[in-house]
Amino acid sequence: MKVIKFAVSVGLVFAVSLFLSFDSQKAWSAEQESYCFTCHTSAKELIRITREIAEANKGKPGASTEAEGGG
Repeated sequence: MKVIKFAVSVGLVFAVSLFLSFDSQKAWSAEQESYCFTCHTSAKELIRITREIAEANKGKPGASTEAEGGG
């Protein structure tokens, strides 16, 4: 009977520690900022990137300002 209680308690401790280790891993990864989030929420970075794209597309034909057809 003591062996069964010991095995159940060890299993329970193992299960709880396993659950907590996976849960803390999720929280740790959520705390890190992604590169996309950092750039796309900074107005300064968005302006800089937009200017770089406009400079790279300079001289390339753009889309027509008129839309074809009705609707």
